[in-house]
Amino acid sequence: RLVHWYATLMYSLGLTIYRKRWTVLAFWAVLLLIALPLAPRATNALKPGGFSNDSLPSAQARAVFRDKLDLTPMSFELIFRSETYGAYEDGFTGDLQAALAQIGARPEVTRIITHLDDPARVSPDGLSVHVTIGLNLDLEDAREFLETARPLIDPGDLELTFTGGPPLYADISLSSERDVRRAEILAFPLSTIALLLVFGTLIAAFLPATVGGVGVVLALAAVALISRGVDMSVFVLNIVTLLGIGLGIDYSLFFTSRFREQLAAGDSVEQAVATAQATAGTAILFSGVTSLIGLASLTAFEFMMLRSVGIGAVIVITAAIFAALTLMPAVLGILGPRINAFRVIPPFLSRTDRDMWGTLSRWVMARPLMVAVPTVLFLLLLASPVRGIRLGTVDATILPPELESRRGFDILRDEFGLLNQTQIPVAYVFDEAEDIDPLSPGNLERLYAFGRALEGLDEVTQVRSIVNMSPDLDASTYAMLYRVPEAVTDLAMQTLLRDSVRDGAVLFLVESEIEPFGPEASSLVSDIRAFDPGPEVTLFVDGGSAEIKDVVDSLYSRFPIVAGIVIIATYLSLLILFRSVILPIKAILLNVMSILASYGALVFIFQDGHFASLLNFEPIGVIEATTPILLFSIIFGLSMDYEIFLLSRISEAYKRSGDNTASVAEGLKRSGGIITGAASILIVVSLSFLVADVVLVKAIGLGLAIAIFVDVTIVRALLAPAIMRLLGPLNWWIPRWLDRILPRIDISP
Repeated sequence: RLVHWYATLMYSLGLTIYRKRWTVLAFWAVLLLIALPLAPRATNALKPGGFSNDSLPSAQARAVFRDKLDLTPMSFELIFRSETYGAYEDGFTGDLQAALAQIGARPEVTRIITHLDDPARVSPDGLSVHVTIGLNLDLEDAREFLETARPLIDPGDLELTFTGGPPLYADISLSSERDVRRAEILAFPLSTIALLLVFGTLIAAFLPATVGGVGVVLALAAVALISRGVDMSVFVLNIVTLLGIGLGIDYSLFFTSRFREQLAAGDSVEQAVATAQATAGTAILFSGVTSLIGLASLTAFEFMMLRSVGIGAVIVITAAIFAALTLMPAVLGILGPRINAFRVIPPFLSRTDRDMWGTLSRWVMARPLMVAVPTVLFLLLLASPVRGIRLGTVDATILPPELESRRGFDILRDEFGLLNQTQIPVAYVFDEAEDIDPLSPGNLERLYAFGRALEGLDEVTQVRSIVNMSPDLDASTYAMLYRVPEAVTDLAMQTLLRDSVRDGAVLFLVESEIEPFGPEASSLVSDIRAFDPGPEVTLFVDGGSAEIKDVVDSLYSRFPIVAGIVIIATYLSLLILFRSVILPIKAILLNVMSILASYGALVFIFQDGHFASLLNFEPIGVIEATTPILLFSIIFGLSMDYEIFLLSRISEAYKRSGDNTASVAEGLKRSGGIITGAASILIVVSLSFLVADVVLVKAIGLGLAIAIFVDVTIVRALLAPAIMRLLGPLNWWIPRWLDRILPRIDISP
């Protein structure tokens, strides 16, 4: 009955794997022996960060700050505290200077700024100071330099806390690695329990979990090899583990279920393997391709974090498909009827369960409008918080408060009043004029006008520069003061002249009380960039707020195009698969509703802070900008997996009967239980990431779990059959000319 070439090919492949089952098993054993020593090394070459790139305007500005103003952006902070001495007493300053003596001699260190240079670095109680150590290194080298720096800094009787960029990123790497191990410890046993509930027998339960685990090991080994030549984000570990366990088990579950069904129908082991390969195997391959389409889209973004996660996801999905279509049929061919051995509990996929799904679908289709309207309204309610989404970027609050770098971040924020406000550095650069004197009367007049314009912007509380020292001073007064810069006696002016003026460039620091990671700060950056400084002058704007704006603008200028390509590619694959113009549109719209519901939950929980204490995180009032894109790519593919398995059963029934209503009921009856079982496993795996220390990982895990739950309960069980009942025969409409030119693929899992 498998008359089309593709189904025949898959059936023949199933027969070949069965007949060569021991050879296939030996091949996988060799692969596993090669992969096992490589997989643990995946963490060694992975890098933190990856949320920016060198083509952004803020990154280009950073190069100007380095080249024109001798300001290196990389630094870390040391917080010294004494319960005995005040910051200016000899006991404190003596220990401080002794602690910094060796580190200050290192060639990697460009500057050390203490409270003796800047009195604002003393805490209000006078017992703590924070010290900035400037470095001429990039982030990765700075993180490695910390291992050298720590032994060189002996605080004596002072308490010492390391924080700032390199320590924070080092802790993110360590936390991500711990999160993966913790999630694996939870995910595999919980998934096996879920499989036991689905099948009722130990062998059938352990087999998909084992095959899924083998796929994860293979994928991690591939990541370890690729990361030696390609920059890969540390967050790849989390995504590879989540998708590898979830999809590997799901695909194996679908294959095992069909194999057991064929055995129960009286097929021989050989026939059962071949038929499962031709039907469930084909569905696995096409559902895997839809997942690949979504996740491969991440490689289109010019950000290391998204690009490397896309590469890792493609690797792990390919490994999961490969394992499900080769290792699984070989093992099932060896086990045969023993797949049903060691029954522990009655199987969830019983006849009663199937009758329940059939009854539910018939009930829904008897009253489609009454079900569809409130269901759509409920989904819109779940998605409604999306209207208030605020996109930003992560800070140290994604880490747990007990880590040293996070403690230091909290001290800088709470005791020193830093990090709560926005500071935007602006470089005023005279074009092609390395030897120009910014302190000449004419240039000072232009600088003065620009400084006053900055002070006039909404939300700006202060501007720090050589021409913003006092509102009582005008341009001519500044020109007189700076006529002989070496003669300036005011300490603040001396510091500004030394640190913010170079031939051809002047630094302005724009300060505001607005939150640095939100859209208000991005608007302020836009206002500064909108200034026309006049001829032969260019403004360069850097800082965290500018980088956030650039990241969000870059991501979401490309996201609609990437999403559109993913949707079109998915539509075409479903059009070929089910030979219907309408069903792919319905499938895509339902997927989008699941995704929007997930977005709404993210805003409600992680942006607005509901359940923060329960989930053990600190909300920062924004959603990290890459998270919605990541979730779209993951959820779109996974939801389409379940849609393919449901529609393939419905399509099979419709080809036999031509009755739309009966075929929908039959399809849901045949696939409802197995889809629910597969989804429950992926939900369990996703929820295991709630124990993660890194908040970004928690958000992805919970967002994915919510989307899958909504998809397999509200969308697949209620809305999908209601819409198909309302559409009737229109579900299967396709123009004759299109039907003639499309390739034919028979898929009947």
